Amino acid sequence: MALKDLVKNKKNLAYIVLFAIVLIACVWSFIYAGMITKNFKEKIIDQTYKNKEANIENLLVTETKDGKKLWELYSESGRYSDDDSVVLLEDVIGNFYEEQAVKASFKADRGTYHTTKKEIILDSNVVLVYKDGTNIMTDRIVYLGRDKDIVASGNVRIEKPKEAIIYGSKAVLKGDLSDFHIEGRTQTKFYM
Repeated sequence: MALKDLVKNKKNLAYIVLFAIVLIACVWSFIYAGMITKNFKEKIIDQTYKNKEANIENLLVTETKDGKKLWELYSESGRYSDDDSVVLLEDVIGNFYEEQAVKASFKADRGTYHTTKKEIILDSNVVLVYKDGTNIMTDRIVYLGRDKDIVASGNVRIEKPKEAIIYGSKAVLKGDLSDFHIEGRTQTKFYM
């Protein structure tokens, strides 16, 4: 009987040792897999939350100060990327306000709006029309805020109705749209 118990105990001991080896191997595999994929998981999470992009239709952006609207722009479509905080805009129209009334309106084929800098850049077939009828046509307008100058560049054409049409390569407008001047070589045509 002792021989049978010894063989039985050796068999049980072998099963216990084999089970222990398999258990240790499984635990070690899970721990090692966790160490290998730790950085991989962190990179995926970082990329997921850092690289946000969105395609937007019918976008309306407005800036206000002290409860008063300073400007607004509407775009048929746009694309936002969180990488550089820029909204790329298509078919843009908008208004600049003064004393709660529209002072000037604008339109452009394309534009960008930088969400952190509050910077608007209008490109391609840009038209800016003041409420008195003065209008500016240009290739590009850069608006950096109400306190900074607005720069119009590329094929600038300014028309003051029934007074003059002025052509130039660059115009600088006051941020509040009260005045402008032309830089560089210009051509002026007066109404008679």
